Amino acid sequence: MKLVFWMTGNYLSHPDNTYDPNAIPVIQDINYCDMVAENAMMAGRLKGGPMDTFAGICISNVTIRLTEKSKKLQWNCTDVTGITGSMAPRPCDLLPNQGTEKPITCE
Repeated sequence: MKLVFWMTGNYLSHPDNTYDPNAIPVIQDINYCDMVAENAMMAGRLKGGPMDTFAGICISNVTIRLTEKSKKLQWNCTDVTGITGSMAPRPCDLLPNQGTEKPITCE
């Protein structure tokens, strides 16, 4: 498995020519919970945009086991906000870990 979590708001394409390029989507309240990944190269690459931050990301009770050839940088996060709990490996700074004393549930 190359990436466990991958989100991007910058596809640089659209399926048709009738879209409004000035319309900014609202991406929020994305929840991931109760997951185990094996043989991952990288935990996550989450990239919102300066005008369309991905807000309210919640990741809880997730264990990612890495391959021997895994990347040194496990998370690449830009323009995202949210929280994590019971997460391994340690998440990016934009998704602070709430620890195990205050269990969180993503709903």
